[in-house]
Amino acid sequence: MALSDIIERIARDAGQEADAIIAAANAEAERIVATATAQATESATRLERDAARDAERDAETLLAGARLRARDAEVAARGELVERALGMLEERIVGLPDDAYTSFIAGAVVDAAAGGEAVRIAAADNKRLAGLEAAVTLVARERGRELALRFDPEAADVAHGVVLIGDRSQNDLSVAGLISAQRESLVMKLAATLFAEGKDGS
Repeated sequence: MALSDIIERIARDAGQEADAIIAAANAEAERIVATATAQATESATRLERDAARDAERDAETLLAGARLRARDAEVAARGELVERALGMLEERIVGLPDDAYTSFIAGAVVDAAAGGEAVRIAAADNKRLAGLEAAVTLVARERGRELALRFDPEAADVAHGVVLIGDRSQNDLSVAGLISAQRESLVMKLAATLFAEGKDGS
């Protein structure tokens, strides 16, 4: 199972929450603009005719500031939801059934390995990933590769997943590391899925 598949599931699950957050942001935006308009109107009526231009300018300034705050509120709400969904991703991956989790990690190892590296497994995953070596061999053969990796009994210093250790390099293939490495593309995918054009009526 690929990260993109899990992202799509999270996005679907978060759909209703996205609607609620954006609706709340839009409501706050309308409230801010309405308040600013009322303040501008009240200010204008108090001023003398010869100060009409100043009143109009003040009103425009108030409205511009209100619209900016409203936009910032919506952007913040969207960002909060994307971050929350991204935070769920690690939990979803770790929560996969053992066979799917093993396949996921095996795919990451084959993607990253050049051949000859040592693979260290997180202590928490030692039992779950007992079949990782066989899974890596299978995936590598399916892709026409021979990697000759060594599976080191020493535990990797990560919470979940593995670390790939070469002679002069170390590749963090922990669940958190894999997410971090693809963070930008994952955020874009989440945002595109959660806030598809027209979803919130914009």
